Amino acid sequence: MKLNKIALALFAVTAAPLAANAGVTISPLLLGYHYSEGADDDQADLLKDYSGNGDSYYKEDGLYTGAALGIELTPSTQFQVEYGVSNTDAIRQDGSDSFDAEQEMISGNFLIGTEEFTGYTDNALKPYVLVGAGRSKLDIENRAGDKVANSTDTIGNLGLGAMYRINDALSLRGEARAIHNFDNNWWEGMALAGLEVVLGGHLAPTVAVPPMQEPVVDNTPVVVVEADLDSDGDGVPDSIDACPGTPMNVVVDERGCPVPVDITDELKMELRVFFDNDKSAIKNQYKPEIAKVAEKMREYPNSTARVEGHASKTGPSARYNQRLSEARAVAVKSMLTNEFGIAPNRLSTVGYGYDNPIASNDTEEGRAMNRRVYAIITGDKTMTVEQTKDMVVQ
Repeated sequence: MKLNKIALALFAVTAAPLAANAGVTISPLLLGYHYSEGADDDQADLLKDYSGNGDSYYKEDGLYTGAALGIELTPSTQFQVEYGVSNTDAIRQDGSDSFDAEQEMISGNFLIGTEEFTGYTDNALKPYVLVGAGRSKLDIENRAGDKVANSTDTIGNLGLGAMYRINDALSLRGEARAIHNFDNNWWEGMALAGLEVVLGGHLAPTVAVPPMQEPVVDNTPVVVVEADLDSDGDGVPDSIDACPGTPMNVVVDERGCPVPVDITDELKMELRVFFDNDKSAIKNQYKPEIAKVAEKMREYPNSTARVEGHASKTGPSARYNQRLSEARAVAVKSMLTNEFGIAPNRLSTVGYGYDNPIASNDTEEGRAMNRRVYAIITGDKTMTVEQTKDMVVQ
């Protein structure tokens, strides 16, 4: 139809320069209820049958579907081009309803936000007033598709609505609108709702810049007082700082010197040595581990070690395995004493035979795990350090 072509052309012309700008609005689907029965008599006087047989028609209320494209002129006002169609039935004055009615409307509307006058807020609800004008084309056809009456008229729009901003890109829209037919002097009504999408985000309100003020000249002489410097930033002036150059995170006393504090460092270490069947000789692969234990015990002079020997459930007797487990514990102690210089009184040994297995003695793998020495090394040492600001002192 001709109005369809006009609508598409206007949408294309409007969209082209707007696509690259912020504040471009699209309402891809507007749904509404189009009320027109209040103008029944006026419609019947206008919509005469082409055949000249005296029949006349009026359009019933119906569903309105449309779309709109616009651009924000200010943060609360925009101009939109809207195209929509109302599809419903037409009634002949004799009561017959076997006619299809389609009313196409295209209009340009200004949506003027009330914040334009009251001031901008952060509220999600944005009321507005709608004012606009356009063209309406009404066609009435019989069920066979033959056109029996039509009218093309100038219309004006006046409405109240509100946008509810979900975020900076999406808003819900609701509106009540009055439509005036200027050519035939009747009113119609519409209630519609839809979703509005904003490309590039909404325009931001302009921030007022305070007026320039002349500088005030004060002729009062300025007295410059030379402050006592604190070069290392420890809170103690250089003039009384007995320890200049203190690191920033160190706690200092009233003379600017670091505050000493004693901290206790605890040691807890474990050692595991595994043996061949019926052997108490230490294999070379475990000597580096024993050397690490000796190094830590020298670092913590009060540390002690409890060395436990164990055996698998093999051999001629439980007594034999008991002695074997003791021999394994003594072998580890002897290496710590003889090769690494750890005092014997800091080492204790005990043998458990096969009483404390860590794996099943029914498999070779399990028995290999049970032929072991397990040592626990514990101790502590106290050190005096400079207290830092992030240190928790007990």
